Amino acid sequence: MSEATLVSVAIEEWKEAGQSQPPMTDRLAKVTLEALKRAKLSMRDIDVVIATTSAIPFDNKEFITISAMHYANRVTEKLGSYGCQIINVSGACASAAQAFAIANAMIKSGVAKTALIIGVDNSPRGFYYQGPSILDADLAVGYPHKVIGITNPAYWAIWAVRRAYEDGISIDEMKELMALVKHYSSIYGALNPYARYKKVFTPEDVLKSPVVCDPLHLYMICAVSTGAGAAVVTEAEKAKMLTNKPIRVLASKLGCPQYNEPAPRLVYFSTAGGSRASKPFTEWRQAVKSALKEAAVTPDEIDILEVHDTSVFHTINWIDQIMGWEYSETDKLIKKGEIKHNGILPTNLSGGTASFGEAVQCQAFMELHELWLQLRGEAGPRQAKKKLRIGVATAYGAYGNYGTIVLEKA
Repeated sequence: MSEATLVSVAIEEWKEAGQSQPPMTDRLAKVTLEALKRAKLSMRDIDVVIATTSAIPFDNKEFITISAMHYANRVTEKLGSYGCQIINVSGACASAAQAFAIANAMIKSGVAKTALIIGVDNSPRGFYYQGPSILDADLAVGYPHKVIGITNPAYWAIWAVRRAYEDGISIDEMKELMALVKHYSSIYGALNPYARYKKVFTPEDVLKSPVVCDPLHLYMICAVSTGAGAAVVTEAEKAKMLTNKPIRVLASKLGCPQYNEPAPRLVYFSTAGGSRASKPFTEWRQAVKSALKEAAVTPDEIDILEVHDTSVFHTINWIDQIMGWEYSETDKLIKKGEIKHNGILPTNLSGGTASFGEAVQCQAFMELHELWLQLRGEAGPRQAKKKLRIGVATAYGAYGNYGTIVLEKA
Protein backbone atom coordinates (compact mmCIF):
# COMPACT_ATOMS: atom_id res chain seq x y z
CA MET A 1 0.00 0.00 0.00
CA SER A 2 1.33 3.42 -0.97
CA GLU A 3 1.63 6.34 1.43
CA ALA A 4 -0.21 9.55 0.56
CA THR A 5 1.59 12.87 0.91
CA LEU A 6 0.18 16.39 0.88
CA VAL A 7 2.56 18.40 -1.31
CA SER A 8 0.61 21.59 -1.95
CA VAL A 9 -2.39 23.64 -0.79
CA ALA A 10 -3.64 26.98 -2.08
CA ILE A 11 -6.65 29.11 -1.11
CA GLU A 12 -8.01 32.46 -2.16
CA GLU A 13 -9.09 35.21 0.20
CA TRP A 14 -12.57 34.51 1.60
CA LYS A 15 -14.98 37.36 0.78
CA GLU A 16 -18.58 38.43 1.30
CA ALA A 17 -21.15 35.93 0.01
CA GLY A 18 -23.18 36.77 -3.06
CA GLN A 19 -20.43 38.45 -5.09
CA SER A 20 -21.02 37.59 -8.74
CA GLN A 21 -17.59 38.53 -10.12
CA PRO A 22 -15.20 37.13 -11.02
CA PRO A 23 -17.01 33.96 -12.19
CA MET A 24 -16.65 30.97 -9.90
CA THR A 25 -15.01 28.75 -12.54
CA ASP A 26 -12.36 31.42 -13.15
CA ARG A 27 -11.64 31.71 -9.45
CA LEU A 28 -11.41 27.95 -9.10
CA ALA A 29 -9.10 27.69 -12.10
CA LYS A 30 -6.84 30.39 -10.63
CA VAL A 31 -6.45 28.76 -7.22
CA THR A 32 -5.96 25.37 -8.92
CA LEU A 33 -3.09 26.74 -10.99
CA GLU A 34 -1.53 28.17 -7.83
CA ALA A 35 -1.68 24.78 -6.08
CA LEU A 36 -0.13 23.09 -9.13
CA LYS A 37 2.60 25.73 -9.28
CA ARG A 38 3.46 25.21 -5.60
CA ALA A 39 3.63 21.46 -6.25
CA LYS A 40 5.81 21.97 -9.36
CA LEU A 41 3.26 20.06 -11.43
CA SER A 42 0.95 20.63 -14.39
CA MET A 43 -2.40 19.16 -15.40
CA ARG A 44 -0.52 16.52 -17.42
CA ASP A 45 0.76 15.09 -14.12
CA ILE A 46 -2.69 14.65 -12.56
CA ASP A 47 -4.33 11.21 -12.47
CA VAL A 48 -7.59 12.26 -10.85
CA VAL A 49 -9.43 15.54 -10.26
CA ILE A 50 -11.92 15.54 -7.39
CA ALA A 51 -14.11 18.61 -7.00
CA THR A 52 -16.78 19.74 -4.58
CA THR A 53 -20.05 21.02 -5.98
CA SER A 54 -21.51 24.44 -5.17
CA ALA A 55 -24.35 25.81 -3.11
CA ILE A 56 -24.93 28.59 -5.67
CA PRO A 57 -24.16 27.70 -9.30
CA PHE A 58 -23.32 30.54 -11.65
CA ASP A 59 -23.77 32.91 -8.70
CA ASN A 60 -27.50 32.27 -8.88
CA LYS A 61 -29.19 32.05 -5.49
CA GLU A 62 -32.27 30.19 -6.64
CA PHE A 63 -31.46 26.72 -7.91
CA ILE A 64 -28.87 24.02 -8.39
CA THR A 65 -27.96 23.16 -11.97
CA ILE A 66 -26.27 20.13 -13.51
CA SER A 67 -23.26 22.27 -14.46
CA ALA A 68 -22.71 23.34 -10.86
CA MET A 69 -22.46 19.69 -9.90
CA HIS A 70 -19.56 19.13 -12.32
CA TYR A 71 -16.81 21.58 -11.42
CA ALA A 72 -14.16 18.88 -11.84
CA ASN A 73 -15.18 18.49 -15.48
CA ARG A 74 -15.45 22.22 -16.12
CA VAL A 75 -12.11 23.18 -14.59
CA THR A 76 -10.32 20.24 -16.18
CA GLU A 77 -11.66 21.30 -19.56
CA LYS A 78 -10.61 24.90 -18.88
CA LEU A 79 -7.06 24.03 -17.79
CA GLY A 80 -6.42 21.02 -20.01
CA SER A 81 -7.73 17.47 -20.04
CA TYR A 82 -5.19 14.70 -20.48
CA GLY A 83 -7.19 11.58 -19.72
CA CYS A 84 -7.41 11.95 -15.93
CA GLN A 85 -10.24 10.50 -13.88
CA ILE A 86 -13.01 12.92 -12.87
CA ILE A 87 -15.02 12.83 -9.62
CA ASN A 88 -17.54 15.34 -8.25
CA VAL A 89 -18.73 15.13 -4.64
CA SER A 90 -21.27 16.89 -2.45
CA GLY A 91 -21.36 16.55 1.30
CA ALA A 92 -22.56 19.97 2.42
CA CYS A 93 -19.95 21.69 4.62
CA ALA A 94 -17.91 18.47 4.82
CA SER A 95 -17.55 18.24 1.02
CA ALA A 96 -13.86 19.15 0.87
CA ALA A 97 -13.09 16.63 3.63
CA GLN A 98 -14.96 13.97 1.63
CA ALA A 99 -13.03 14.84 -1.52
CA PHE A 100 -9.76 14.61 0.41
CA ALA A 101 -10.72 11.20 1.81
CA ILE A 102 -11.39 9.90 -1.70
CA ALA A 103 -8.01 11.19 -2.91
CA ASN A 104 -6.24 9.63 0.06
CA ALA A 105 -7.89 6.26 -0.57
CA MET A 106 -7.04 6.33 -4.29
CA ILE A 107 -3.39 7.11 -3.61
CA LYS A 108 -3.02 4.48 -0.91
CA SER A 109 -4.73 1.81 -3.01
CA GLY A 110 -2.58 2.56 -6.04
CA VAL A 111 -5.51 3.63 -8.22
CA ALA A 112 -3.85 7.02 -8.68
CA LYS A 113 -0.38 8.45 -8.12
CA THR A 114 -1.30 12.14 -8.05
CA ALA A 115 -4.67 13.62 -7.08
CA LEU A 116 -5.93 17.19 -7.39
CA ILE A 117 -8.69 18.21 -4.96
CA ILE A 118 -10.51 21.47 -5.75
CA GLY A 119 -13.56 23.41 -4.60
CA VAL A 120 -15.30 26.78 -4.80
CA ASP A 121 -18.49 28.09 -3.28
CA ASN A 122 -20.59 31.18 -2.87
CA SER A 123 -22.78 30.60 0.16
CA PRO A 124 -26.37 31.86 0.20
CA ARG A 125 -26.82 35.00 2.26
CA GLY A 126 -28.61 34.69 5.59
CA PHE A 127 -29.77 31.40 7.09
CA TYR A 128 -29.55 28.21 5.07
CA TYR A 129 -33.21 27.63 4.33
CA GLN A 130 -34.26 24.42 2.58
CA GLY A 131 -36.35 25.61 -0.35
CA PRO A 132 -39.42 23.62 -1.40
CA SER A 133 -39.01 21.01 -4.13
CA ILE A 134 -41.12 18.12 -5.40
CA LEU A 135 -37.93 16.06 -5.15
CA ASP A 136 -37.65 16.69 -1.41
CA ALA A 137 -41.07 15.81 -0.05
CA ASP A 138 -39.43 13.59 2.58
CA LEU A 139 -36.72 16.11 3.53
CA ALA A 140 -36.84 16.09 7.30
CA VAL A 141 -34.22 18.81 7.55
CA GLY A 142 -36.86 21.34 6.51
CA TYR A 143 -39.33 20.51 9.27
CA PRO A 144 -37.86 22.73 12.02
CA HIS A 145 -37.89 25.71 9.66
CA LYS A 146 -41.46 25.11 8.57
CA VAL A 147 -43.02 24.02 11.85
CA ILE A 148 -41.37 26.19 14.50
CA GLY A 149 -39.16 28.56 12.50
CA ILE A 150 -35.93 27.33 14.04
CA THR A 151 -32.62 28.04 12.24
CA ASN A 152 -29.06 26.78 12.71
CA PRO A 153 -28.01 29.21 15.50
CA ALA A 154 -30.94 27.98 17.57
CA TYR A 155 -29.59 24.41 17.49
CA TRP A 156 -26.11 25.60 18.35
CA ALA A 157 -27.54 27.54 21.27
CA ILE A 158 -29.35 24.42 22.48
CA TRP A 159 -26.09 22.46 22.27
CA ALA A 160 -24.25 25.16 24.23
CA VAL A 161 -26.90 25.21 26.98
CA ARG A 162 -26.82 21.43 27.26
CA ARG A 163 -23.03 21.44 27.42
CA ALA A 164 -23.08 24.05 30.21
CA TYR A 165 -25.58 21.94 32.15
CA GLU A 166 -23.51 18.76 31.79
CA ASP A 167 -20.34 20.70 32.63
CA GLY A 168 -21.90 22.05 35.81
CA ILE A 169 -21.24 25.68 34.89
CA SER A 170 -23.61 28.63 34.54
CA ILE A 171 -24.79 30.03 31.22
CA ASP A 172 -22.81 33.21 31.94
CA GLU A 173 -19.65 31.13 32.40
CA MET A 174 -20.37 29.39 29.10
CA LYS A 175 -20.74 32.76 27.40
CA GLU A 176 -17.42 33.94 28.81
CA LEU A 177 -15.75 30.77 27.56
CA MET A 178 -17.15 31.27 24.05
CA ALA A 179 -16.19 34.95 24.07
CA LEU A 180 -12.59 33.95 24.84
CA VAL A 181 -12.55 31.52 21.92
CA LYS A 182 -13.79 34.25 19.57
CA HIS A 183 -11.14 36.62 20.91
CA TYR A 184 -8.34 34.13 20.26
CA SER A 185 -9.63 33.30 16.76
CA SER A 186 -9.85 36.98 15.83
CA ILE A 187 -6.22 37.53 16.82
CA TYR A 188 -5.08 35.03 14.22
CA GLY A 189 -7.67 36.04 11.64
CA ALA A 190 -6.21 39.55 11.80
CA LEU A 191 -2.80 38.04 10.91
CA ASN A 192 -4.09 35.89 8.04
CA PRO A 193 -4.16 37.55 4.60
CA TYR A 194 -6.76 35.04 3.39
CA ALA A 195 -9.25 35.68 6.21
CA ARG A 196 -12.29 37.84 5.47
CA TYR A 197 -12.34 39.50 8.90
CA LYS A 198 -9.14 41.06 10.17
CA LYS A 199 -10.37 42.79 13.31
CA VAL A 200 -9.41 41.71 16.81
CA PHE A 201 -12.49 41.37 19.04
CA THR A 202 -12.06 41.54 22.79
CA PRO A 203 -14.19 39.26 24.98
CA GLU A 204 -16.07 42.40 26.02
CA ASP A 205 -16.81 43.25 22.36
CA VAL A 206 -18.24 39.79 21.89
CA LEU A 207 -20.45 39.87 24.97
CA LYS A 208 -21.75 43.33 24.08
CA SER A 209 -22.81 42.24 20.59
CA PRO A 210 -26.56 41.51 20.09
CA VAL A 211 -27.95 38.22 21.33
CA VAL A 212 -29.06 36.03 18.40
CA CYS A 213 -30.11 32.87 20.24
CA ASP A 214 -29.17 32.93 23.90
CA PRO A 215 -26.41 32.15 24.87
CA LEU A 216 -25.02 32.88 21.39
CA HIS A 217 -24.24 36.51 20.59
CA LEU A 218 -23.78 37.82 17.07
CA TYR A 219 -19.97 37.76 17.17
CA MET A 220 -20.02 34.13 18.31
CA ILE A 221 -21.55 33.00 14.99
CA CYS A 222 -19.70 32.84 11.68
CA ALA A 223 -20.77 34.80 8.62
CA VAL A 224 -21.54 33.31 5.21
CA SER A 225 -18.78 33.84 2.65
CA THR A 226 -17.43 32.86 -0.74
CA GLY A 227 -14.08 31.12 -1.18
CA ALA A 228 -12.06 28.56 -3.11
CA GLY A 229 -9.20 26.15 -2.52
CA ALA A 230 -7.11 23.40 -4.05
CA ALA A 231 -4.76 20.71 -2.78
CA VAL A 232 -2.39 18.20 -4.37
CA VAL A 233 -1.78 14.75 -2.90
CA THR A 234 0.78 12.30 -4.33
CA GLU A 235 2.30 8.97 -3.44
CA ALA A 236 5.28 9.27 -1.11
CA GLU A 237 7.97 8.35 -3.64
CA LYS A 238 6.84 11.04 -6.04
CA ALA A 239 6.56 13.57 -3.21
CA LYS A 240 10.28 13.17 -2.49
CA MET A 241 11.02 14.60 -5.93
CA LEU A 242 8.66 17.54 -5.47
CA THR A 243 9.35 18.90 -1.98
CA ASN A 244 11.82 18.73 0.87
CA LYS A 245 8.99 19.44 3.33
CA PRO A 246 6.50 16.62 2.73
CA ILE A 247 3.40 16.28 4.90
CA ARG A 248 2.23 12.68 5.31
CA VAL A 249 -1.47 11.86 5.30
CA LEU A 250 -1.81 9.44 8.20
CA ALA A 251 -5.60 9.17 7.89
CA SER A 252 -8.63 10.77 6.30
CA LYS A 253 -11.88 9.28 7.57
CA LEU A 254 -15.55 10.11 7.31
CA GLY A 255 -18.36 9.92 9.86
CA CYS A 256 -22.07 9.47 9.43
CA PRO A 257 -25.18 9.19 11.62
CA GLN A 258 -25.76 5.98 13.53
CA TYR A 259 -29.01 4.13 12.98
CA ASN A 260 -31.78 4.97 15.47
CA GLU A 261 -29.94 7.98 16.83
CA PRO A 262 -30.84 11.63 16.17
CA ALA A 263 -29.40 12.33 12.74
CA PRO A 264 -28.47 14.64 11.33
CA ARG A 265 -27.80 16.22 14.71
CA LEU A 266 -28.57 19.66 13.32
CA VAL A 267 -32.21 18.71 12.92
CA TYR A 268 -33.19 16.33 15.68
CA PHE A 269 -31.03 17.18 18.66
CA SER A 270 -33.58 19.41 20.37
CA THR A 271 -36.56 17.09 19.93
CA ALA A 272 -35.21 13.55 20.32
CA GLY A 273 -35.82 12.13 23.76
CA GLY A 274 -34.98 9.12 25.86
CA SER A 275 -31.99 6.91 25.08
CA ARG A 276 -31.65 8.36 21.57
CA ALA A 277 -30.49 11.66 23.04
CA SER A 278 -28.41 10.29 25.89
CA LYS A 279 -25.10 10.24 24.03
CA PRO A 280 -24.98 13.16 21.62
CA PHE A 281 -22.36 13.80 18.92
CA THR A 282 -21.91 10.18 17.84
CA GLU A 283 -21.08 11.19 14.26
CA TRP A 284 -18.49 13.69 15.53
CA ARG A 285 -16.71 11.02 17.58
CA GLN A 286 -17.05 8.37 14.88
CA ALA A 287 -14.93 10.27 12.36
CA VAL A 288 -12.36 11.29 14.99
CA LYS A 289 -12.07 7.84 16.53
CA SER A 290 -11.64 6.01 13.21
CA ALA A 291 -9.08 8.55 11.96
CA LEU A 292 -6.94 8.42 15.09
CA LYS A 293 -7.09 4.61 15.06
CA GLU A 294 -5.93 4.39 11.45
CA ALA A 295 -3.21 6.96 12.09
CA ALA A 296 -2.09 5.11 15.24
CA VAL A 297 -2.22 8.43 17.07
CA THR A 298 -3.56 9.07 20.57
CA PRO A 299 -5.18 12.39 21.55
CA ASP A 300 -2.22 13.38 23.71
CA GLU A 301 0.06 13.13 20.64
CA ILE A 302 -1.89 15.79 18.72
CA ASP A 303 0.09 19.01 18.47
CA ILE A 304 -2.29 21.35 16.61
CA LEU A 305 -5.96 21.50 15.61
CA GLU A 306 -7.94 23.17 12.83
CA VAL A 307 -11.64 22.61 13.54
CA HIS A 308 -14.82 23.67 11.79
CA ASP A 309 -16.38 26.43 13.90
CA THR A 310 -19.66 27.75 12.50
CA SER A 311 -20.12 29.01 16.03
CA VAL A 312 -17.48 29.33 18.73
CA PHE A 313 -19.33 26.63 20.63
CA HIS A 314 -18.23 24.20 17.94
CA THR A 315 -14.56 24.88 18.71
CA ILE A 316 -15.22 23.93 22.32
CA ASN A 317 -17.17 20.83 21.35
CA TRP A 318 -14.54 19.66 18.87
CA ILE A 319 -11.85 19.85 21.56
CA ASP A 320 -14.15 17.89 23.90
CA GLN A 321 -14.74 15.17 21.29
CA ILE A 322 -11.18 14.93 19.97
CA MET A 323 -9.44 14.84 23.34
CA GLY A 324 -12.07 12.65 25.00
CA TRP A 325 -11.54 14.20 28.41
CA GLU A 326 -13.86 15.87 30.92
CA TYR A 327 -15.45 19.14 29.82
CA SER A 328 -13.66 20.91 32.64
CA GLU A 329 -10.31 20.13 31.01
CA THR A 330 -11.36 21.97 27.86
CA ASP A 331 -12.57 24.87 30.02
CA LYS A 332 -9.19 25.14 31.74
CA LEU A 333 -7.32 24.88 28.46
CA ILE A 334 -9.24 27.83 27.01
CA LYS A 335 -9.15 30.01 30.14
CA LYS A 336 -5.37 29.61 30.39
CA GLY A 337 -4.89 30.56 26.74
CA GLU A 338 -3.45 27.16 25.88
CA ILE A 339 -5.22 27.08 22.49
CA LYS A 340 -3.18 30.11 21.34
CA HIS A 341 -0.02 29.83 19.22
CA ASN A 342 2.16 29.61 22.32
CA GLY A 343 -0.07 27.10 24.10
CA ILE A 344 0.00 23.33 24.50
CA LEU A 345 -2.84 22.71 21.99
CA PRO A 346 -2.89 25.51 19.38
CA THR A 347 -6.35 25.57 17.81
CA ASN A 348 -7.57 27.45 14.73
CA LEU A 349 -4.48 29.54 14.19
CA SER A 350 -5.92 30.26 10.75
CA GLY A 351 -8.53 32.37 12.50
CA GLY A 352 -11.09 29.65 11.86
CA THR A 353 -14.46 29.99 10.23
CA ALA A 354 -15.01 32.70 12.84
CA SER A 355 -12.61 34.87 10.81
CA PHE A 356 -13.20 33.45 7.34
CA GLY A 357 -16.95 32.93 7.28
CA GLU A 358 -18.42 29.78 5.81
CA ALA A 359 -18.04 28.95 2.13
CA VAL A 360 -20.07 25.77 2.41
CA GLN A 361 -18.19 23.33 0.19
CA CYS A 362 -14.70 24.66 0.99
CA GLN A 363 -14.08 24.65 4.73
CA ALA A 364 -11.51 21.85 4.83
CA PHE A 365 -9.32 23.69 2.29
CA MET A 366 -8.94 26.55 4.75
CA GLU A 367 -7.94 24.10 7.49
CA LEU A 368 -5.59 22.05 5.30
CA HIS A 369 -3.86 25.22 4.14
CA GLU A 370 -3.16 26.29 7.71
CA LEU A 371 -1.91 22.87 8.83
CA TRP A 372 0.27 22.62 5.70
CA LEU A 373 1.88 25.95 6.59
CA GLN A 374 2.14 25.20 10.30
CA LEU A 375 3.70 21.74 9.91
CA ARG A 376 6.19 23.16 7.40
CA GLY A 377 7.02 26.03 9.76
CA GLU A 378 5.83 28.64 7.25
CA ALA A 379 2.88 30.30 9.04
CA GLY A 380 4.76 33.53 9.81
CA PRO A 381 3.39 35.49 12.79
CA ARG A 382 0.76 32.79 13.34
CA GLN A 383 3.34 30.03 13.65
CA ALA A 384 2.89 27.81 16.70
CA LYS A 385 5.77 28.04 19.16
CA LYS A 386 5.86 24.38 20.09
CA LYS A 387 7.51 21.72 17.97
CA LEU A 388 4.83 20.32 15.66
CA ARG A 389 4.51 16.79 14.36
CA ILE A 390 0.81 15.84 14.29
CA GLY A 391 -2.01 18.06 13.04
CA VAL A 392 -5.72 17.27 12.90
CA ALA A 393 -8.40 18.95 10.78
CA THR A 394 -12.14 18.39 11.14
CA ALA A 395 -15.20 19.37 9.12
CA TYR A 396 -18.89 18.73 9.55
CA GLY A 397 -21.97 19.33 7.44
CA ALA A 398 -25.70 18.82 7.18
CA TYR A 399 -27.23 15.34 6.88
CA GLY A 400 -24.59 13.88 9.23
CA ASN A 401 -21.53 14.44 7.00
CA TYR A 402 -18.31 14.53 9.02
CA GLY A 403 -14.63 14.26 8.23
CA THR A 404 -11.35 14.05 10.17
CA ILE A 405 -7.90 14.36 8.60
CA VAL A 406 -4.65 13.49 10.41
CA LEU A 407 -1.40 14.89 9.02
CA GLU A 408 2.21 14.37 10.07
CA LYS A 409 5.34 16.36 9.42
CA ALA A 410 7.45 13.81 7.54
